[in-house]
Amino acid sequence: MSRQSTLFNFFAKSPPASSSCKKSGSSGAASSPTEGDVPPAPGHKAGSSPKESAGGKTPSVACEFTPGDLVWAKIPGHPWWPSLVYNHPREDTHLRGKGKSLHIHVQFFDDTPTRGWVGAKYTKNYSGSKATEAQKGGMFFSTRTEIIRAMKMADEAMTTEREKRLSLAVCTEPSDSEEEMEVEDESVSDDPVPDRKNGRPMRQARRNGKAKRRRIMESDSDEEGSDDEFKPDTKDSVSSDEAGSSGVDEDDVSAPETEEDSPVKVPTKRKRGGSASKPPAKNLKNELPETPKRAVAVSAEAKLKLSSFSAPEAFESQASTGGAGAVSVWDHEKFEWLQDGRRKDVRRRKQNEEDYDPGTLYVPDDFLNKCTPGMRKWWQLKSQHFDTVIFYKVGKFYELYHMDAVIGVNELGLMFMKGTWAHSGFPEIAFGRFSDVLVQKGYKVARVEQTETPEMMEARCKSMSHPTKFDKVVRREICRIITKGTQTYSVLDGSPSESHSKYLLTLKEKVNDSSGQQRTYGVCFVDTSVGKFYVGQFHDDRHCSRFRTLVAHYPPVQILFEKSNPSVDTKKVLKSCLSTSIQEGLNSSSQFWDATRTLKILAEEGYFVKDSKEDQDGGTLPPVLKAMTSDSDSLGLTPGEGHDLALSALGACIFYLKKCLIDQELLSMANFEEYVPVDVDIERAQTSTSFFAKTSQRMVLDGVTLTNLEILQNGTNGSTEGTLLERLDTCFTPFGKRLLKQWLCAPLCNPFSINDRLNAVEDLMAIPGKVSEVGELLKKLPDLERLLSKIHSIGSPLKSQNHPDSRAVMYEETTYSKKKIADFLSTLEGFKVMREVITIVDDALEDFKSNVLKQVLSLKDKNPKGRFPDLSAELKRWDTSFDHEKARKTGVITPKAGFDPDYDEALRDIKAAEQNLTDYLEKQRKRLGCKSIVYWGTAKNRFQMEIPESVTERNLPEEYELKSTKKGYKRYWTKAIENMFGDLANAEERRDAALKDCMRRLFYNFDKNYKEWQTAVECFAVLDVLMCLAQYSRGGDGPVCRPDISLPDDTAPFLELRGSRHPCITKTFFGDDFIPNDIVIGCKDEDADDGDAHCVLVTGPNMGGKSTLLRQAGLMVVMAQLGCYVPAEVCKLTPMDRVFTRLGASDRIMAGESTFFVELSETSSILQHATEHSLVLLDELGRFMGRTRYSKVLFILGQSICFATDIGPKGLYNDCI
Repeated sequence: MSRQSTLFNFFAKSPPASSSCKKSGSSGAASSPTEGDVPPAPGHKAGSSPKESAGGKTPSVACEFTPGDLVWAKIPGHPWWPSLVYNHPREDTHLRGKGKSLHIHVQFFDDTPTRGWVGAKYTKNYSGSKATEAQKGGMFFSTRTEIIRAMKMADEAMTTEREKRLSLAVCTEPSDSEEEMEVEDESVSDDPVPDRKNGRPMRQARRNGKAKRRRIMESDSDEEGSDDEFKPDTKDSVSSDEAGSSGVDEDDVSAPETEEDSPVKVPTKRKRGGSASKPPAKNLKNELPETPKRAVAVSAEAKLKLSSFSAPEAFESQASTGGAGAVSVWDHEKFEWLQDGRRKDVRRRKQNEEDYDPGTLYVPDDFLNKCTPGMRKWWQLKSQHFDTVIFYKVGKFYELYHMDAVIGVNELGLMFMKGTWAHSGFPEIAFGRFSDVLVQKGYKVARVEQTETPEMMEARCKSMSHPTKFDKVVRREICRIITKGTQTYSVLDGSPSESHSKYLLTLKEKVNDSSGQQRTYGVCFVDTSVGKFYVGQFHDDRHCSRFRTLVAHYPPVQILFEKSNPSVDTKKVLKSCLSTSIQEGLNSSSQFWDATRTLKILAEEGYFVKDSKEDQDGGTLPPVLKAMTSDSDSLGLTPGEGHDLALSALGACIFYLKKCLIDQELLSMANFEEYVPVDVDIERAQTSTSFFAKTSQRMVLDGVTLTNLEILQNGTNGSTEGTLLERLDTCFTPFGKRLLKQWLCAPLCNPFSINDRLNAVEDLMAIPGKVSEVGELLKKLPDLERLLSKIHSIGSPLKSQNHPDSRAVMYEETTYSKKKIADFLSTLEGFKVMREVITIVDDALEDFKSNVLKQVLSLKDKNPKGRFPDLSAELKRWDTSFDHEKARKTGVITPKAGFDPDYDEALRDIKAAEQNLTDYLEKQRKRLGCKSIVYWGTAKNRFQMEIPESVTERNLPEEYELKSTKKGYKRYWTKAIENMFGDLANAEERRDAALKDCMRRLFYNFDKNYKEWQTAVECFAVLDVLMCLAQYSRGGDGPVCRPDISLPDDTAPFLELRGSRHPCITKTFFGDDFIPNDIVIGCKDEDADDGDAHCVLVTGPNMGGKSTLLRQAGLMVVMAQLGCYVPAEVCKLTPMDRVFTRLGASDRIMAGESTFFVELSETSSILQHATEHSLVLLDELGRFMGRTRYSKVLFILGQSICFATDIGPKGLYNDCI
C-alpha cells in the first residue's frame, strides 16, 4: 500500500530546539530565539564544521549588515527580537550560505544572551524603540516585557561605538549541537554506504530529509510463543519476556509526548522459549527520527479532528517497506471465513441477511482446535466482540493481535512484532493514553485482564478430573468495554480533557398515523462520568421539534436505537443533526428490552440495595422510576400508562451499560431525573392569568435558535469562539461550566425568579473584595461531581463481589492505589475549601437581597432556608481516619483505631491470642523449671517451644509433641499451643482481609453521605454561575443595565431596548465601534409616528447589519431572562416563552431537505407553536429564490406570522431594500 497524502502533510513541523539554548533562554514564558531553532544551511554536513561547509572561506555574498550592526531578527516560531550582528565564535564570519539560503549570525539581547543563525530576509535594521515601526501598529511592536527589556539594551548599545558594541557579544562557546557535530564527524560520512543485504547504496538518515518511520520490529517471537503466561517474579519483576512483549518501551509511556505521532523507542526483543543462535541486535538509534522537542503549533483538539481525515500513514504494506521480515499479506488476511463478503455472525448468518449482527463473528471450530490456548481464548472473545479492539493482557503488557494490531499501528503509532501474524502492544501503565485515542476516534475498546495467577490455574487444573491443554492457561476475562458514550474516567482511563458532559442516548419511537403524523418518543440519556440518568416520554409533531430540542440541549456522542424502529423522519434527524455521533442499532427484545423486562431486571439485579444488613428497604425503585410503574402493582413490575416507551429506552441503556460492565456502579447511585420537554407547560395553560408567575416554566430555545443565535457554537467551525457561551463563561469550576450551559439552553420565565437572580448579581457586585477572594478559592476546586462518582464506583460492594475487575491481576496496582488515594484526598480538600468560602461570606449574608444566594451559602443547621450542609463533623472525622501523607506515599490505607470496626476487632483478637501464648509459655517455664525456654519459628511453624536438651532428658509432659531439633535444643508443640495459634492465625487473616478491603470500605462509608456531598457541589455550582454573571455585569464592554421584567397581566407583551449592543461583537469588521440600536416592539416609541406595533420591519442595504440586529434582539432577551445585566442603556420587557429564528438560507443535504423545504418547515413550526409571548426573528424569507412564485408563498407566510391577530407574537422581520 503506497503512502497517501494526509492533511498533516500540509503542516510544517517545528525544528527541534538545541539543548544548549534551553540552559540559558528558558527562564521566562517568552524566551529569546536560539541557534538550535535554525537548521543547518543547505549543503552543510552534519558532521563537518561550519568552516568546512563554507569551503574554509568567507562567502562573498552581498549583505547590508556587518559585525556590530543592530538589527531586528526573527526566527520562525519566535517574535521579532533586537539583536547584535557579530562573527560566529568558531567560523570567524557572520555569514553562512548563499542566495536565498543566506543566514546572518546574531546575538539576541536578553538577560542571558543567546545566539543563532537568522535568515537574511528575517533581519531588518534596528532604528530604536521610539521608531514608528516599533510603536503600536508597527511590525515590531510588542507588549512582552522580555522584548521591551531587550529594546532598552539595544538603545543603550546604539549610543556606543561599533567596537564597544562587539564587546557585548558574550556567547563565544560552541553550542551543544556543534559539539555533537564534531563527535559525529568521526563516524558520519557523505559517501554512500552499501547495503549488506542487497548491495544497494544507502545514505544516512540524517541527510535524507524526513526519515520514514520503521514500523516492523525485529523480534524472536513466534506464533506459538504468544501464549506464554506471566507472573511477577520475586527477584526480578520485569523479565526479559515481559520487557519485549510489545512494540512500546515501558519507560517511554509515562511522560506525555509533545506530538501525537512521536516515534516510540524500540524495546528489548522478546525471547520465546529455546531458539537457535540469534544475530546480533541492530542499533536502531539512528534509524528512527528524533522526537521534536518543541510542539507543533497545532492544538491537540485540532490535530485529533484532522486525524480523522488522514490516510493510514503509520501502517504500510510490508512489501513496500523493504528490509528483512517484510510481510505482504498477514495471516489473518488469508482466512477465507474472515474476508469481507464471506463473514458470518456468531449465529452463522451471512452479511447479506437481514438479521446479520456485525458485532459478532463466526470462527470455525477446526480453526480454534489448531490454535494455542491463549490465541484460542482471544478468538473466542473476538467472535463475541468483532467490532471492538481488544487489549489482551499478557503479563505486564496489553497485546493487540491480527486486525486489532493493524489498527494499533495505524492509529496509535505502535510497531509490529516479528512474524507473519500481525502483533503489537504496549505496557499496562499506558492503557489510559492509548485507549482514549481510539475511543475519541470512534472505536470500541475492550480491556481483557488475567483474573487468576499461575498458582491459581494449577490449583484449578488439579481439581479437574481430565484437564485439557486449553484449561492449562490462566483465565482471562473482559473487565471493561469503553465507548465514546460510556467513559467514566477511572484511574486506568486517566483524567478527562474537557469539562462538558458527553451523553449516551437511547430512544424508542411510536408513530400514530391516525393523528396526523403525531409521534411519541421514549428517551433515556445518561452522563456516565457523573452517573446521572434522565428518563422521559413525550409527544412530538411531524417535524420532530421536541426531539430536535432535546438533542440540542443534551448533545449525545453516542445513540442507541431499536433496529427498524425509528421512522424515516427520525432517521433524517439522526443523519443531519447528529452525523458526528456514534449510532448503533440494537436487536429487539434481546438487546432493546421492553418495559416489563426492564422492571424485572431492576428488581432481580438489586442495583438499589444500599446495605443488605442494615437497609432492608434499599431494594425499592428510586422515586422517579417508581412513579412510572402502575399504581395497582405493589411490586413495581408493571409499567404505568404513558411510560412504557421511556422504560423500554431505559432497558436498552441498562443492557448497553451491562455489556460495558459499568451498570452496577452507575445504577447503584440511584441518580434519576424525569425528562420533561421545556414547552410542555405552555400547552397546559396558554391563557391562564399570571401564568409565568405561578409556574417554573422556562424559555424554549430549540436547536435551530441555538444555532442561528450562536449561543453554544458558532456557525463557522463549530467552536465556542464568538458565542454567547464564550462571552459569559468565566466559571472557575467544571461543574459550574456544565450548569451555565444548562441555564443558557433554558432561561427563566418567572419574573420573580429572574429578579432574584438579578438581586444575586447585585449582591455579589457589592462585595468585590470577597468575590475576588472566593474566586481564588474556587480555582482550587477539582471536578468534585465526577470525583464523587469515582469514589462511589470504587466503594461499591456490589462491584467488589462479582465484577471481573475485582479478580484482575494488575501489575501497577500500587500506582492505581496512589491515584485513588490522591483523588480521595483531593475531594476532601475541595470540601474544606467550600467550608472556607462559607466562612468568608457568612458575615455578608444578612445584607443579601437574593433568596437563591442565601440558600446556597447558608448552612442548613443555622438557617431553615439554607441548603448547604454542615460538613465540619464529617471532614474532621475523615481527617482523623488514617494518615493521609503516609497513604499518599505508599498507596496503602491503614485505618486508625475506632474507624474500622472489623479491623479493630481483628487487632484486639490478635493481641489477646499473643497474650495467651505468652502466658502459656510462662507457665511451661515454671512447670519445667527452666527460664531459658523461648518460642521459635516463622509463618506456619511459629510458637515452637525451644527447650535445652538438658531439660528434655527429664520426664516431659505427655502432651509435648516434638516438631524439630537443633544442636543442643529440641522444639515442641502442644494441643493448647496449636489451638491458640489457630486463633491467632484466624485473627491475622481477618486483619489482612480488612486491610486489603479497607480502601473500598472507606470509600463506601464516605459514599453513604453522597446526597450531602452532592448537595454541596450543586450549591457551589450555582454560586459559580452567579459569580460568572456578576463578572460580566460588572465588566461588560460599554454601559450595561439591569433588565426590568414585568408581568404581562396589566399590559400587552412588549420589548424595549434603548442603546443596545450585540453582546459578542465589540468592534465591526473594519475596527470601528459598534453602533448602538433602539429596538421597540409592542409599546409606544417616542420617535415613531405610530406605536404599539407587535411586529417591526427592518430594511436597509446589504451588509448593513440587519441580520446582526435580529440576532442582537434575541440574545438580549436570552441574557435578560438568564438573570444577567445586558449591554444596553434601557432594557424593559415581559417574559418571552420562546424565541423563534428563521435566519439565513441553507439546505439539509444529509436529510434530503432542500433550502425551500427547510424554510417552509421552520416557518410552519412558528405558525404552529408561537404564542403572543413569543419572539419571532425572520430574515428575508425566500431571498434565495429571487422573485419567483415560491418566494411570494414565503412572503405571505411571513405576513401571516407578523399580522395574525389570533397569535400576535412579537417579532422582527428583515427584508432588503
